[in-house]
Amino acid sequence: MNKNTDQLSYFGAFMTFIAGLTINDWAAIFGILFGVVTLFINWYYKQKDYELKKQELETGEQHGKKTH
Repeated sequence: MNKNTDQLSYFGAFMTFIAGLTINDWAAIFGILFGVVTLFINWYYKQKDYELKKQELETGEQHGKKTH
């Protein structure tokens, strides 16, 4: 078969799949996506917070300060 025909066939199948999704399916898909994105954003900022706190402790110990 022709390369363009193959691509058009796959595109048609994809569009048929997309058209068959209900609003509930879309809500579930986007809910999962937003949950995963939120997880990674929280992980990123918790990691930065951890690094800053670790740096503060190391800096305080070098200057002879007690943080507790």
